[in-house]
Amino acid sequence: MTGHSPDFSMLMVGANAGVIGMCKEHLGLALALTVPVFVVITKIDMCPPNVLQDTLKLLQRILKSPGCRKIPVLVKSKDDVISSAMNFTSERICPIFQVSNVTGENLDLLQIFLNLLTPRIYCNESEPAEFQIDDTFSVPGVGTVVSGTCLKGMIKLNDTLLLGPDSLGQFIAIAIKSIHRKRMPVREVRGGQTASFALKKIKRSYIRKGMVMLSPAVEPVACWEFEGEVLVLHHPTTISTRYQAMVHIGSVRQTATIIWMSKEHLRTGDKATVRFRFIKSPEYLKPDMKLVFREGRTKAVGQTTRLFPHVHATAQNTRHHRARGHHTRPQNEPQKASKRNRNRNKNKTKDVAHFAENSVGKFASSSSKTSVEGVDDGQQPSVGPVVVNGS
Repeated sequence: MTGHSPDFSMLMVGANAGVIGMCKEHLGLALALTVPVFVVITKIDMCPPNVLQDTLKLLQRILKSPGCRKIPVLVKSKDDVISSAMNFTSERICPIFQVSNVTGENLDLLQIFLNLLTPRIYCNESEPAEFQIDDTFSVPGVGTVVSGTCLKGMIKLNDTLLLGPDSLGQFIAIAIKSIHRKRMPVREVRGGQTASFALKKIKRSYIRKGMVMLSPAVEPVACWEFEGEVLVLHHPTTISTRYQAMVHIGSVRQTATIIWMSKEHLRTGDKATVRFRFIKSPEYLKPDMKLVFREGRTKAVGQTTRLFPHVHATAQNTRHHRARGHHTRPQNEPQKASKRNRNRNKNKTKDVAHFAENSVGKFASSSSKTSVEGVDDGQQPSVGPVVVNGS
């Protein structure tokens, strides 16, 4: 939902199963991200009429609730399709289709509705190019391939873009070797389209999800920390500082820590300004981006308001950074031994000391025996001749 920037979302509901927990969660995410949603009820051929009516009543009650505030419209004719498609962008209308994939009932109405929809987001081709990476591949004979969505501008074959940020927040220049869209080779990609790019002289291990490819005119800067307006949809207890959870911003999916909040604690339904810090690596963000914050049953939504591109996080305090001040290689930097190794070194020291004491004692006793060997009682040891200056 956040990574692919959808114009619309289609909610599938089984007529016999009804509105289940996963269906409610997906509907809540679509509403939180302000994505227009329409509902398609399937399997009406195998569902008893009374169960189908109960599913429709429950669905309409949920859509009319204060949390959704939608106007459900049952589509039964082509006139309903046209009126729903024209008013669908207002985000208040929620068309409901009842279809059967076995008999093909009302599938023509759904197809007409999809053809009448127009994109909500229009991109200006004169803007600098911006492409977010959703997935990476390694194709034999081709090399590294990335797929994602072009958010702005136009990307052509053999263009040079900036790929990043890496673990240190840097961007590198990369060339586009080939472009594929819907399994067909193309020469350019415009904003709002998805495509795959084959990159030159880059390893797949260097690329991760959440990276972007930007035009050099953008002059991108990565950030470790950012602030956002957050609304807590659900949390079992309370949220305080140093709380960690997974943050979804566009194609970025990374664990972040709360380092500051405008309130002391956050509970279900609270809204506050929160400052986050990424755990692993910096990311490329922009203001007013949709934010989803979740961990287990905890769910919170919001948007970014402020970025801190020059603030270094604790994650940057690595051996590579400490080695810069001492002009040593990080792999040669001495490390603190673990507790187990320290105890092992102490035992080795005791054994060496004990061995040294025994060796000295044995050596002293053997020396005394050698000095008195061959001397009888009452006799003086014989002294050999002494030669001085060769005489």
